[in-house]
This record gives sequence, C-alpha cells and structure tokens, in this order.
Amino acid sequence: MTSGLAALLIGLFAIPLALLWGGHRLRRRDNRYRAAFWGALIGHIVASTFALVLGMYPATEWAATDFWRGFGGYWLPGLLPVLGAATGALRIRPKAKRIG
Repeated sequence: MTSGLAALLIGLFAIPLALLWGGHRLRRRDNRYRAAFWGALIGHIVASTFALVLGMYPATEWAATDFWRGFGGYWLPGLLPVLGAATGALRIRPKAKRIG
C-alpha cells in the first residue's frame, strides 16, 4: 500500500468515523473541543468537495507529473480536517477564572 492510498483511506473512512465519534455529546464538551470539532468538520467538507471536483476532470487533461490532482485527491481529505481542528482549537481562548 502506498502512502497516497493510505492517506486516501484515512480521509475517506477514518476521518468521518472520528467526526462521528467526536460529535457524540458535543453539547457537554468545552468550547475548545467544540471549536476543534466544527473546524475539522468544515475542513472535511471543503476537502471532500475539492477532491470530488478534481476527480470529475477527465483523465486526458492530466499528466502523470501533475501535483495538484494527487495532492487534492489523496492528501487533502486527510490534512484539511486536522488543520481545521487545530485552527478551531487555537482560536478559542479559555474563559478567565473569576477572582473573588
């Protein structure tokens, strides 16, 4: 199994399963976890849309050396949810504790 195929399988199966598992009892989680979840979900939707659009182009329009088709089809569905989760988690600041 090549690394591209492993990335494709992770993006197609492991990421959606992790999102399903992570969305369970989402209301009871803290703000940072919720922001990371929504960032990962948005990243997965964007990456899946981009991969589908790239997959619809006829193969005659692509050369064997094209970087973007392989990157968008194999790697983005696994990378964008991780980047979205990290971005969402870092954007939320923890609430300041009240003194007194």
